[in-house]
Amino acid sequence: MKVWQLIAALPLLAGAASTPVDFWSAGDIKQTAAGLTSAAETKGVEGKTLSTFGSNSTAIWRRAKSGEAELHKAKTDLLVIEEGEATLLYGGTIPDARNTSAVEIRGSSITGGTSRKLSPGDVVRIPPNTPHQFILAKGKTVSYFAVKIAR
Repeated sequence: MKVWQLIAALPLLAGAASTPVDFWSAGDIKQTAAGLTSAAETKGVEGKTLSTFGSNSTAIWRRAKSGEAELHKAKTDLLVIEEGEATLLYGGTIPDARNTSAVEIRGSSITGGTSRKLSPGDVVRIPPNTPHQFILAKGKTVSYFAVKIAR
């Protein structure tokens, strides 16, 4: 069993699935990510929600440039890198933090964080209230399967 298949089963484990089973094949994930390429190149990032269950969700994201620093006050991010590469900067502080919603903070950078290179197959859990930011080298992209888990 692939890691993303296990993650896709989380709604069942939580007892909040709207359907008995959500399943996305490796081909489905790859095709969905590829379909986001054009928009990601234009906007820097593009995503597609695959499923919602209560306050939780699954999505595919594709990044073509570094993102803003962000912090989610009420959700954990569980990410599975599907293709490409990036550096995840996490921890530290967001010096120019601004609230973009009641439960979300964004800013241009992170100070004093830890960095970790990510590649396909890597799995990352980012708990609530943890600053994090994707940094991409010029010309690189990354796509990932994301599960947002409410507290």
